[in-house]
Amino acid sequence: MTRKSNSATRLSEMAIEQIKELIVKQNLGPGSKLLSERRLADTLEVGRSSVREALRTLEIMGLVEVQPGKGAFVKALTGDLFAPLSELLHDERESLYHHFEARMMLEPTTAALAARRASESAVGLLRRNIQIYKNHLEQDNPVGLIRADIQFHRLVAKATENRTLEGCMNTISRHDFRGWNAGLRTKRRRLRTVNEHARIVEAIINGDDKKAREAMRGHLMAAKRNLGLMKKPK
Repeated sequence: MTRKSNSATRLSEMAIEQIKELIVKQNLGPGSKLLSERRLADTLEVGRSSVREALRTLEIMGLVEVQPGKGAFVKALTGDLFAPLSELLHDERESLYHHFEARMMLEPTTAALAARRASESAVGLLRRNIQIYKNHLEQDNPVGLIRADIQFHRLVAKATENRTLEGCMNTISRHDFRGWNAGLRTKRRRLRTVNEHARIVEAIINGDDKKAREAMRGHLMAAKRNLGLMKKPK
């Protein structure tokens, strides 16, 4: 990484912290509108590109929602708002390992059950999700990619028609964005992800629970290898 990109990253991280402080100091609740990008840049004394990147990251965290043409709005106030930035943005090996360890225990079995139970409407939603992911891939939209990726795994769980499994998947995806963010950090991984999703859906469509299990396991293992998480951190 160049000195220029390091500097840009630091400015973006500073902007994230400052925007979070503004939300707290101004007691902004869900639905409250933030200042415009220009006014935020002036207030925080950083460039608009840093503000834009900060808002994009806060959107991934689920703390704000950016509505094109309207601005950015506070979406949620959670413990993440007060957590150190390093805990939210950096690759914490142990946390990421635990994230994928839990998913490895849950999701292959979930995919297998989805292959046995998925309805036509459930399959239709999965197919549509893959197309949405491809659209975001073409647009190089990382926020959209992460959202589509999270939604894919939720839809697989929903296809099981087991509310407990669906609830478990929703909880994992809602409370640990770091694993999803880190998993799609590289463009190569983003492209491979959609192909792996397609294999999972194909197995579900064919009602092949064994292949669905193997495809989901392979998908998660590929993400772990990409992040260097094949062994538990000491």
